[in-house]
Amino acid sequence: MGPLVRILLRQGVSFAEFSEVAKAVYIEVAIKDFKVLGRRATRTRIAVMTGLTRKEVKRVIDHAMKEGYELKTSYNRLGRVLVGWHTDPDFTGPYGMPLELQYEAENPGELTFSLLVKRHSGDMSPRSILDELVRVGAVREIDGRWFRVLRRDYIPEAKGVHNFERTGSVIRNFVNTIDFNMTKLAPGKGRFEREVVADHGIRLEDLPKFDEYLRARCQSLLEEVDNWLTNLPKPNIKKGERVVRTGLGIYHYLSPPGEERSFKNLLIDEGLIKVTASRESEQEK
Repeated sequence: MGPLVRILLRQGVSFAEFSEVAKAVYIEVAIKDFKVLGRRATRTRIAVMTGLTRKEVKRVIDHAMKEGYELKTSYNRLGRVLVGWHTDPDFTGPYGMPLELQYEAENPGELTFSLLVKRHSGDMSPRSILDELVRVGAVREIDGRWFRVLRRDYIPEAKGVHNFERTGSVIRNFVNTIDFNMTKLAPGKGRFEREVVADHGIRLEDLPKFDEYLRARCQSLLEEVDNWLTNLPKPNIKKGERVVRTGLGIYHYLSPPGEERSFKNLLIDEGLIKVTASRESEQEK
């Protein structure tokens, strides 16, 4: 889940948004893939399978019928702060231009970034929101005290929705293959999925050479497969020919430094939990 959550956070998808979509997907898969032969799905059975309450199942189904489920990350708290900075009359000047703001007021009654956050983002920490907006280039620090907003939309990484959707497609295709192979009926009946691993790792200085080698060889293979697929006769739907969507994906993976570090040790290293002397001695043992 780590790499997936990294992508979601980079795109500004909060846990609440992800949770809502996950609930809908749990219900959808329970209905679609876990039917009882000859019987219709019921909300009670869906609740039993998914672990959701019947009330929650009903709410998700009703919401999906009305609006469907789409991530609307531009309306999260960070986005609301930026929109408020551009539209709130108190924080805009002549011609509707957003004002430059101090983080905290030097004099009572002055407009500040902290006040903006309190008004448009509830109880979120102003400093945390400011740090994130500066990180993504939506806000610029002017002279250590004043801040200028540079854009209205919160776009954590300027990668675009297209790349985000493509990521979902790649993950879905790969996990579908893993799922199929986990439930295959017999050896040799699964889909092709292999990996080659450097047992002891490789030298950092050899990584560029490995990357260049993979790009050349894998691109050549993909072009060969593409040519083979192109030479197949096109399906004729009008004649009743059945069509399947299929293809081949190749990826080069590299484990980020520290990825194997446990969650507990991460919390300790970042100072989010304190370790007593007795616990330190236990860790040393």
